[in-house]
Amino acid sequence: MGANNKSPAKGKKIENDPLQNMVLHLRKKGPEVRDAVFENHRVDFFRGKDFVAHLKNNKECRELMAKLPQDKIKGTKIEDQIESLAHFLLRSGVFFRAERAQKTPKPGKKLLKFPKRLELYPDNTFDENGFYIWRFQLPTSMWMYAGSAGVVVLTISCCLFPLAPHWLKLGVLYLCLCLLGVIFAICIVRALIFVAFWVLFGKHLWLLPHLFSEEAGVLEAFTPWYEFDEDAAARAGEEPVKPPSFWSRMLAAMAIVATLYGLYTYSPETDEMAAKAQQAHKSILELLDLYQVPKQLSGDNTTEVANLSNTSSVNMTGADAAGVGEAAYVEAPSQTVDAEDGAAVGEADAATKEELEAAYA
Repeated sequence: MGANNKSPAKGKKIENDPLQNMVLHLRKKGPEVRDAVFENHRVDFFRGKDFVAHLKNNKECRELMAKLPQDKIKGTKIEDQIESLAHFLLRSGVFFRAERAQKTPKPGKKLLKFPKRLELYPDNTFDENGFYIWRFQLPTSMWMYAGSAGVVVLTISCCLFPLAPHWLKLGVLYLCLCLLGVIFAICIVRALIFVAFWVLFGKHLWLLPHLFSEEAGVLEAFTPWYEFDEDAAARAGEEPVKPPSFWSRMLAAMAIVATLYGLYTYSPETDEMAAKAQQAHKSILELLDLYQVPKQLSGDNTTEVANLSNTSSVNMTGADAAGVGEAAYVEAPSQTVDAEDGAAVGEADAATKEELEAAYA
């Protein structure tokens, strides 16, 4: 084959196709991409303002734009060139415009920067305030295969969890309890901060405002660290809610303090709470079958077993024999029978023991 028919080396760009290089750059290193649900399918999308900011500030992207044909890039200003490129990519089907499925926030919630549900926008034109869904998909990477294998391994590990060592089971249990305690602590701190700022200043301050949002992702749930409802309403173009008067807030604070004092007064004693907590701890261990040794044997005449061990000598008292009932008791040649309390046993049982001792002597 001739030199002109050779394919480019792996990992190099196709220099004679600047448009493809531009699309690959935007898909890999372009504006921030999030996932959402569009017509019951999960898709990747980006914001128009992030697209414009990337093309303005990224040096590599500017160099790729300079190599594009002039019929694709029109205008002398960078803003006009970006808009013409975006319209061309829309007409080419690289991405298309969408909008929020939920236009207004739920009561007490805020509109997220990246919505979780999208629907088709009727006019497929470019606007900085719009959302755009990628049609161009990147090839599957090795990280995707590794993640899929990790999910399979995690699923099998969960299925084999009943066979895990005792220390691992306890570790998972205590880790889950610690995470649950952290969630409760965050809720209490958020409530205290909200009440304090509302009473003193009449403002609504939320710590981790997106923590319990149904539309927020894992990383977005922890950003920002705090936010005032008034600031969020101003960014959304809404009028903030006017707070009640200072004396109304003080009256509400007094009612909250009185309620907390009443709960503290009628709370149980410390020793009783500790006993209840210990009882709850034992109940959880028993429910999940996390005792390292059996607690007891079932039966009508069963005695509690503390330790199970294989020793060379076994002592059996008359009281134990009465608890066993009619069960046969056979010992190894080196074992002896303690007949100290044999008077309490019937004559038939005593004679049987003597015969056994004589046989193994």
